[in-house]
Amino acid sequence: MELITGISHDLRTPLTSMIGYIDLLKTASFRSKEEYNRFVTNTYHKAIHLKTMLDDLFEQTRLTAGEHPLNLKNIDLCKMLEQMLFEFEPIAQEHGLTIVKELKHKQAFTLIDNEKIARAFDNLFMNALKYAIKPGMIHIRLRTTPSDICVEIENKGAALSAEEERRLFDRFYKVDHARSNEGGHTGAGLGLSIARSIVELHGGTLKLLHRDGSFTFQLTLPVELTLKQANETVL
Repeated sequence: MELITGISHDLRTPLTSMIGYIDLLKTASFRSKEEYNRFVTNTYHKAIHLKTMLDDLFEQTRLTAGEHPLNLKNIDLCKMLEQMLFEFEPIAQEHGLTIVKELKHKQAFTLIDNEKIARAFDNLFMNALKYAIKPGMIHIRLRTTPSDICVEIENKGAALSAEEERRLFDRFYKVDHARSNEGGHTGAGLGLSIARSIVELHGGTLKLLHRDGSFTFQLTLPVELTLKQANETVL
């Protein structure tokens, strides 16, 4: 019941705002073209926020229900990161954050479902964007060994308590809103849980290294799935 109540509240908040703005537009309760544009823009952003939360809920349901076929391809993870960061950098700059790339390897091939791994990276990037101290930096590192590829996303933020750190990857768990520079514009608390589930589906690990407000999310993937793992995941 507590879980359902929490989800309902999370979904109701942007929906209530959307209804409010649409009512203002419907009754022509705006004083200028600028105010009209602001109402429309705010409604659009609330709708996108609501869709993102619903997408997260759907993805989490699929992952926990075992409906997770992987479309495995041999992907250059370094090139994939470069492309994603090219799109992410302007967003980070708007929030006063500088992306520091430390991708020392020109190539880093591994067998993955690139769409799912891209989602895991995107969730980690957006988490850093939301909780990083601004202005500040987000460090993205990639290193390889003969057996695995490790990607680290590091930022400075408000320190977590031991309990918050322990529960950070739990489904629907959200830290204190005051730690986020996004104010009340929060998600359903599924981003990190989804990212870890996706990584573990690939036989990898996702963990947090946290000390005195320094956060490093460490994502490790095997260089290549075993034949048995590949056969199991594509069934």
